[in-house]
Amino acid sequence: MKSDLDRLMKDRHLDAMIVEGADGLSDVSAPWKYLTRGQKMTGFVVKKRGEPAQIIYHPMEQLQAEASGLALVSFGRWDLKAIAKASATRLDAGVELWRQIFRDLEVSGRVAWYGATEASSTIALIDALRKALPTVEIVGEYENSVIDAARRTKDADEIAAMENVGRRTCDVVAGVVALLKSSKRRGNVIVDDKGWPVTIGMVKQFIRRECDAGDLDVGEPIFAQGRDAGIPHAHGEPDAPLVVGEPIVFDIYPRCRRTGYHHDMTRTFVIGEPSDELRKVYDDVKYAFDTILGEYKAGERCKQYQDRCCEIFKERGHATVQEKWPLEEGYTHSLGHGLGLDVHEALAFSSFVDRGDTLEPGNVFALEPGLYYPSKNIGVRIEDTIVCDADGTFRSITPFGHEWVIELDA
Repeated sequence: MKSDLDRLMKDRHLDAMIVEGADGLSDVSAPWKYLTRGQKMTGFVVKKRGEPAQIIYHPMEQLQAEASGLALVSFGRWDLKAIAKASATRLDAGVELWRQIFRDLEVSGRVAWYGATEASSTIALIDALRKALPTVEIVGEYENSVIDAARRTKDADEIAAMENVGRRTCDVVAGVVALLKSSKRRGNVIVDDKGWPVTIGMVKQFIRRECDAGDLDVGEPIFAQGRDAGIPHAHGEPDAPLVVGEPIVFDIYPRCRRTGYHHDMTRTFVIGEPSDELRKVYDDVKYAFDTILGEYKAGERCKQYQDRCCEIFKERGHATVQEKWPLEEGYTHSLGHGLGLDVHEALAFSSFVDRGDTLEPGNVFALEPGLYYPSKNIGVRIEDTIVCDADGTFRSITPFGHEWVIELDA
């Protein structure tokens, strides 16, 4: 949580952090969203340990800066024109500006740097700053940064925001199910009321319209059937008509435009009667899902639940990544991931190396066991977004059932 930032900075021996925003008309990085309440604007956040964060902003973006809730510092405090004229290159100007910012805001010591600019230019700037500012040690964090660690646990407002986007996501999925149920069967193909085949592309257009109406950015949802359903990140062929009896893996992970928080859910559907083999695979995935959800305990290592899921699938006759790598059929991925301002956040249910992550109150993460057999045109995944509440109990915030067989209305 944000209230943990000063403690985390102390643990990492950091005296300050800098977070760089993107162009004000572009999307911004999750660390920037986290500290600025999602404001799209140019500028920098400067957070010294033990002090409130400050946002350095251009006057043309004053309203966004005010909405961030941070202490305001205008770029007008520094004579950018004079700095530019006195500098041989833009890099020299950038170094001089930061020399003055660090001097005037009394930033020194170990400073972590986060940002959203192109990597090469950032490397050049930081390399130059290291040479020009002997009182400042700019450091990087390869993984599990201070901000990542803070974001790993959500406060009550963040969880409420994620519950809200979860409800709206489920409304979209319910709309897709209703659309499919209202279709008709012609041979093995599903057609609309005009007799045109219902294609994956048509369904995705519907998904995008519904998400747009719900103020959600949907990206590229997975809506894959048959062989594609057996390849975990296959998105589905737009021109492919929906076919009776083949599994459809529908994975949707939209972001709320207002808050920036994501939901992540997957359902596997079949139109008409599934084969016995498909039904068994579905039942095995559902059993793993229900078992793991019932076994979560606060304080336990995340990796043990990935190991437990592999154990369940192995007992039921499926190959897993625990026994074989690379693996193309069976249980081929990890059990879940953290979720929030990014679809994938820190909190790893690792397949190979235990990173030491443990479950704790405030965690929000995906639970997504799956089995994949592309050679048999079979793929099944079930996914909910899970919260660990303040009392250490776990619950799904994906209010959508697990009925998977879709019978056509006519």
